[in-house]
Amino acid sequence: MKKFVFASIIGLALVVLQSSTAFAQKYFVYDGDDFNVMLTCTNDNSRVTKVSFSANNEWNTFEIEDYTDLEDSSDGGFIYTVRDGVGNRYTIDYYRSGDKIKVNQIGGTGDGWTLYRRQ
Repeated sequence: MKKFVFASIIGLALVVLQSSTAFAQKYFVYDGDDFNVMLTCTNDNSRVTKVSFSANNEWNTFEIEDYTDLEDSSDGGFIYTVRDGVGNRYTIDYYRSGDKIKVNQIGGTGDGWTLYRRQ
């Protein structure tokens, strides 16, 4: 009986620990005319842990390659470089002053997209 109670307490502790870490993320969605971007961040917003783009009503996760901190700039923010599943690379440039992101394809035409955070 003691083993059962001990095992139950350990199981409950693991469930509580997993559920508390599952909610330790924040999601920010930026909407554009052509696509949307979702940034998954740590609970304190100190780091982006995942970048996803919408396509055909699905979220596709892109690999994060690089990060540049721009908090000391006039607009504040950061730049992430990401790669999609077929090798295209993009920069995600977040402007804290306007709560917007600019997405540019590396090696593309130079035209980019500006997306604003969903309320």
